[in-house]
Amino acid sequence: MHGELRTVPFLFGADDGMWRNVMASSAALMSRKWVTGRAVGRRIEELDPVVGNEEATHLSLEVRYGDAIFAHAAYTVAFARQVAIPSIARILYRTGTGDMMHDVRRRNDDTLLFFGEMLHHGHSSEYGRSFIDRMEQIHSRFGITDDDKLYTLGSLAFEPDRIVEHLGLSVFTDNEREARFHFWRQVGEYMGLDVPQTRERFLRWTFDYESRYAHTDGARKIVDQLFVDWQERWFPGRTRRFADGILLSVFTEDLRAIHRLPEPSRGHRLVVPPAIGAYLAFQGVRPHRPHRSWSDHFGTRHPKPLDIPTLGHRKPIARTIRPTGESH
Repeated sequence: MHGELRTVPFLFGADDGMWRNVMASSAALMSRKWVTGRAVGRRIEELDPVVGNEEATHLSLEVRYGDAIFAHAAYTVAFARQVAIPSIARILYRTGTGDMMHDVRRRNDDTLLFFGEMLHHGHSSEYGRSFIDRMEQIHSRFGITDDDKLYTLGSLAFEPDRIVEHLGLSVFTDNEREARFHFWRQVGEYMGLDVPQTRERFLRWTFDYESRYAHTDGARKIVDQLFVDWQERWFPGRTRRFADGILLSVFTEDLRAIHRLPEPSRGHRLVVPPAIGAYLAFQGVRPHRPHRSWSDHFGTRHPKPLDIPTLGHRKPIARTIRPTGESH
């Protein structure tokens, strides 16, 4: 109801002048080849976090802070949280037969491609929803409960904030956090889930659900595969010895404990937080392409246009849907 009330002025023209200004600002920003991080930040703050949650979340997670290494790191921590729930770990591990155990990089690329297309095209477009539908189609064979799906959405909504808070950093604004919540709330509602209607209630629900955390051997093996992908993807040659310590520093203490991971060295604990802080501060001001997406990096193994029904591990069963405006 809260979201519906916020949209009334725009739907019925009570603030037509303001709405035209907002739309003009968006068009001006998105028409540029490059735009500074500060300009992206100003645009995010102009947006209503309910009505404009799709644009705000795309600009925040894919444009301003959308470098592939940061997206992959945040995804890795969120995935480790998800498999700390034994019922989720059991489905993903599948006694060692799950995709995560045999081709972790492809599995991660495909998942990040799915999220990238949702973020880039929005949850309200036919094209964006076709990715949600495909994801649900793949998951339907495994009997995943609604609560486990809801926890997965919670990790996507809140993990960026939990990571920077754990590192002692201030990165995202209230508007960004609220818009991100509404983005994943509306994804969940499209999936038919009963999502708590405020960020505070959903965050509390997520923390309560984490009382189910327990160590399992399958989850630890999945997390080990996540670390392998992190090492091999970003740290060539002699730099690989730094990979584990950096990622361990991003994991919270409770998450390391559940998966029985080692503590990062004192050197990593001292160096990693300010280094990430400096990196994110630079991202916040440097020029970006306003249309960039996680898909640009993680979707390169697939020909374009994406044949959505063939993505994932099951056989194609439906037609291809192209983004609006793409030639056939």
